Amino acid sequence: MKRIVSLMIAVLFAVSAFCFFPAAHTGAETFDPNSVYEPYYILSNAETPTVSYRGLEREADKQVYPASTTKILTCIVALENGNPDDMVTVSANAVNFGRGNSLMGLEEGDQFSLRDLLYGMMLPSGNDAAIAIAEHIAGSTEAYAEKMNEKAAQIGMTHSHFVTVHGKQNDNHYTTVRDMALLTAYALNKSPKSEEFRKIVKTGIYTTTSGPREIRLVNSNRMIVDTPATETLPNPISCLYADAIGIKTGDTTKAGKCLIAAAERDGVTLIAVLYGGTIGDPEYNDGWNDAQKDRYNVKRFNDAAALFDYAYADMVHTVRFGDLVEKGLENTFEITIPNASAEDSQGGVLKAYTDISMDQMISVMQPDPKAKVTDLKIDANYLFTVQYAPIGEGSVVGSVAYVYNGKTLASGNLIAERSVKEGTAQTDITPVGNDSSGNNSSPITGNLIGDANAPSLNPDDVKPIAESGGCGLPENMRWVPIVLAIVFVLLIVCVVLFILYLRAEAKRRRAAARRRARQRARESGQYTDRR
Repeated sequence: MKRIVSLMIAVLFAVSAFCFFPAAHTGAETFDPNSVYEPYYILSNAETPTVSYRGLEREADKQVYPASTTKILTCIVALENGNPDDMVTVSANAVNFGRGNSLMGLEEGDQFSLRDLLYGMMLPSGNDAAIAIAEHIAGSTEAYAEKMNEKAAQIGMTHSHFVTVHGKQNDNHYTTVRDMALLTAYALNKSPKSEEFRKIVKTGIYTTTSGPREIRLVNSNRMIVDTPATETLPNPISCLYADAIGIKTGDTTKAGKCLIAAAERDGVTLIAVLYGGTIGDPEYNDGWNDAQKDRYNVKRFNDAAALFDYAYADMVHTVRFGDLVEKGLENTFEITIPNASAEDSQGGVLKAYTDISMDQMISVMQPDPKAKVTDLKIDANYLFTVQYAPIGEGSVVGSVAYVYNGKTLASGNLIAERSVKEGTAQTDITPVGNDSSGNNSSPITGNLIGDANAPSLNPDDVKPIAESGGCGLPENMRWVPIVLAIVFVLLIVCVVLFILYLRAEAKRRRAAARRRARQRARESGQYTDRR
């Protein structure tokens, strides 16, 4: 019984320690690079695309064939040099493809808008659309390839050379996965046409809006949309990824199965370039049916998802709200009450503090693993909704939200530190805060961590703690109440076991005392057996 009670108490303390003292870093600690199937890959942050995240890369500078991922460069050159509303006439050369080619479905003489052709090139990977686009903008595919190489050099792709506009096999058409990560980051964030590019590559299904007929286009990126079922593949494996924002697949015999994928979460954009799937794989068999091949087709998508999941989990850190306050994050705000009594000892200046607990744990996505969480640039967006007397001490006078990279980390009410009596009557009541809505705004100055220029606050986005994830906890710590409940149950069990132990021990001692009394009676000759 003693051992049982001791064990239960040890478990109780272990669970309690886990609950009340969470680790400052909650992300994954390791990732096995050998789990990535493709022989050439890199995972990077779009802010620093040529630097692999925690060294996750393999043969990143080896020259390889890019297959249809070439069309990322074809697309961005077209967006920067053409007008999406231009009508393009499809030539005979653009439709001169045999079986085994990925096509949009164009016919000679068709007229489609450049916009429709861009979707046709990027979603189903139409080689016919790529030729039509190139001829429209540059007059020929050769002249367009020159524009592609000029753009590649401008971006800094020093180990790449492009010959075709669609990526069909050519030994002089090559790149590296590091160069393609650089290109993808440019297309997503730095091109003057990044917004249009993002819209195209994130689209799952698109129907043309110009031309002689409607063409339904389905994205070949299975992280964006599930591949349609067919007679030969009735149950394709789903690879959907909620944070995926593109980009492009590729597949040729020499290039293997390729994928450039991108994901975005809490303002952090990650890029995964994976090339060469199935090349040299002794287990892969071209004679397999579609269902057998599908297990290999999805490896690139699953690998990209695994890389993204690891990196995002690794980037999540937790910190006490109180630690941020100690580092300078403002949690008390001032407002001057215009109709305060003339006898007010502080001249109508009212301070209000946030009711967010100093012990509340805040989860932060921090892309730089070397940076300190307490040094992050967190913005405090506040709004006074009550600014005229009479105001009672402890009353709610406004709200505040702490924001990092566009995500609200914590939010709460502003509580008046003291009461303010009414003096001269006022009728012009407008909220005051650091929002930019034109409502008599008053910006925060001086006490923020990092930049003091906080973004605008939408009052509808500010919620009391009770609405922001339960019990005043961040969303990823909603398990804490469950753990507390388990701790409470274990505590009750320990108490019950301990009481049972004490009762059993008392009974044992009473029995032992009776035995000792009888033994003494026998020894003195005063004990009589009554049986």
